[in-house]
Amino acid sequence: MTDTRPLPTGVRAAVVAPGIVLLAALAVAAVALAPTLPARVAVHFAADGTPDGWGSPWALLAAAVGVAAVAVAIAVWARRATDRRTAATWVAVANLVAGILAAGWIAVAVRAALGDGTLPVVWVVAFLAVGLAAAAIPLIALVRHASPVPAHDVPALPVTATARVAWRAQAGSAWFAGIGAAVVVLGLVVAASTSDLDAATAALSSGALVVSGLAVLVLARVDVTVDARGFRVTSSWTRIPVMRAPLDRIESGGWEDVSPGQWGGWGLRFSGRGVAYVTQSGPGLVVRLRGGRARLVTVADAHQGAAVLGALLAGRDAA
Repeated sequence: MTDTRPLPTGVRAAVVAPGIVLLAALAVAAVALAPTLPARVAVHFAADGTPDGWGSPWALLAAAVGVAAVAVAIAVWARRATDRRTAATWVAVANLVAGILAAGWIAVAVRAALGDGTLPVVWVVAFLAVGLAAAAIPLIALVRHASPVPAHDVPALPVTATARVAWRAQAGSAWFAGIGAAVVVLGLVVAASTSDLDAATAALSSGALVVSGLAVLVLARVDVTVDARGFRVTSSWTRIPVMRAPLDRIESGGWEDVSPGQWGGWGLRFSGRGVAYVTQSGPGLVVRLRGGRARLVTVADAHQGAAVLGALLAGRDAA
């Protein structure tokens, strides 16, 4: 799916404006607060807002400026991207992180300059709001000017009424496997480093990382099956079912030229349209269910799976 139409001037400005505003806000705050900032400021806080960790304000500023600059660079690239939905996802993520860091640094610096090193937890909501606003503006602008996603219907595979047909394929991502393994290892490292604490604290610190990493590993490679039972996506390594659609619930099938931005990114995605397993841009098998929802998986031979599904649906309807 390629977007070749030029973006209107207002949209082009909306894509880059949030990142530029964040950079400008950081610059103004740094210049205004520099004379009164101490050499070390509170950089970590307990649940009640009292500081329990200190560091240089300028190192934090450098990190916030660096992330905001990267966000601006991604936004500039996104204005020329041919896949605007995926570009919108990248810009939104970068701006979300940049907005949170920028708002966080300004708040910490202001309170340090005023001599109050506390930071109530409610401020986190404000940081998140800034990040969400910075992410939403370019996301909406790019998605609204993205080309519609064409759906392709495929002629049913010509088979006899008594023939038994099935289609199987594999899909996945080496990136998923690498990221999942890295997160599991990180969780184990955290567990080892917190072993001197009580068991509950160590488990809380590392358990979420290990579980998250294992979940990504489960999704790293899947088997896709279309047969008389319907449509199934199953983890290749654990045999855990990822998606299922019985044949009697399926209305039709086809394929699409999938963009990760259609579904909000990569991995197992949930939206108002349905459920999708997305590992890359390219062809995806679409299974349309009764009631209007859909199931989708990105796979190389999506048109073949759609043809087999069409034959199975024709046989079901003729029975």
